[in-house]
Amino acid sequence: MQKIILWRGEKAHGNDLQFRHLEFTSALASRLHVPVRAELNAEIDFSPALSSNFTMAEEMDEYERHAYENAMQYISALDVEKNEPNLLSDEDLIKTVQRCSLIRSLFEIVAEGEAYPELAKNALASGNLHAMMENGSNSDASWRVRMRQYGGEAKPEKQKQYGRQMKSPVKLEREAIHQMGELFEEFTGPVDLNNAEITLYLFEGLLGRKKVLARLLTRGAETSGMAPKTRICVTNTPLCPLAAFTMCNVARIKPGYRIFDPFAGSCAILMAASMIEPTIQSVGVEIALDGQVNRDDIVLDFTSRNLTVPSAIIRGDSMSEDIRNEARAAVGNEPFDVIVTDPPYGIREKTGFCLDPPLVDLVKSIAKDRKGGNRLLKLGGRLVVFVPNQAGHDISLDMPSDDDLSMAGLEFCQMLEQPLNDSLSRWLVEYKCVE
Repeated sequence: MQKIILWRGEKAHGNDLQFRHLEFTSALASRLHVPVRAELNAEIDFSPALSSNFTMAEEMDEYERHAYENAMQYISALDVEKNEPNLLSDEDLIKTVQRCSLIRSLFEIVAEGEAYPELAKNALASGNLHAMMENGSNSDASWRVRMRQYGGEAKPEKQKQYGRQMKSPVKLEREAIHQMGELFEEFTGPVDLNNAEITLYLFEGLLGRKKVLARLLTRGAETSGMAPKTRICVTNTPLCPLAAFTMCNVARIKPGYRIFDPFAGSCAILMAASMIEPTIQSVGVEIALDGQVNRDDIVLDFTSRNLTVPSAIIRGDSMSEDIRNEARAAVGNEPFDVIVTDPPYGIREKTGFCLDPPLVDLVKSIAKDRKGGNRLLKLGGRLVVFVPNQAGHDISLDMPSDDDLSMAGLEFCQMLEQPLNDSLSRWLVEYKCVE
């Protein structure tokens, strides 16, 4: 059945489709235990599920129109070798979505129709909801129905809305449900409007379709639980949860992974990693004094959320060989599977502890440990890092040279720009350890 993704962060500056798609495909690759996207044997296709062909869209600029059309997307997979549909399992899609911060919801289309009575008949004929009927596997499950109208199908004042705040009139919702009584009368479980086990959606205004009945399969990662305002450890520049989750997914963390953040701050990245995969072992290094970054408060942030506490939160300079040895010792003297970090460029450079930009310093440290036979990053492991860039600044000055990468055994994978404002952006950079 056709799947639909409703994205999160669609209006936030910088959370564009490249970041959304990268997080999803990386998380899917991790779920399927393949090393690179090409080895999925499937090309993931995303296409707009909403149309901007309505009156209020005339007020949108090009960016807003594109954002609206792609706030919901149809998703499908094509086998790149056989040139035919590749059916990813529902379980793999659900588990992937549940760890993605930039996805709000995943739906599957149950039936379509020109009008609601016809939609009900088509849903019955399809057999896709028989599990909710007498003697079905979900016959006792509680359920509810919600309506969402988009674009030209919505009232003028709501035509440009989508996402979390999108709601349709209750009166129209009830009328549509009444017209589909032939279907809903067959359901044997109780109705629960607040906390139903199964939620069905009536969609109007999807691109290329009339009336649609869809089932909510799952929702994306619940990142609000680690929002800066909810944290016990308070710092001046905390990494936002969406960015922390995205970095961890691009790093493709898996069960049991050893994760290292050499510029940990308040450990937002390690917290996101623990929320994605509870079985990880993590280590954070932070040079700041406890008066600036309180390590006891960091531990409380983990324990109060029932998250796996880092194996060590070390105070010191991660560019020191002794500190790196201490970090490795905390995970059994093994190299780390991934290094994920957001260096505080301006802050660190002002301390005078580094001669090179933080990423260059880190790559040189990886090279030094590799040469000494005591790897910091294991073969096949990934380094994922944010690099900030002011408008007009040559970002290559903050990046490691080809010689630096060769010495560290690293291969450049990709980098994506995320605008933060008119003059500042940051680049998400990914490397893989290949030697």
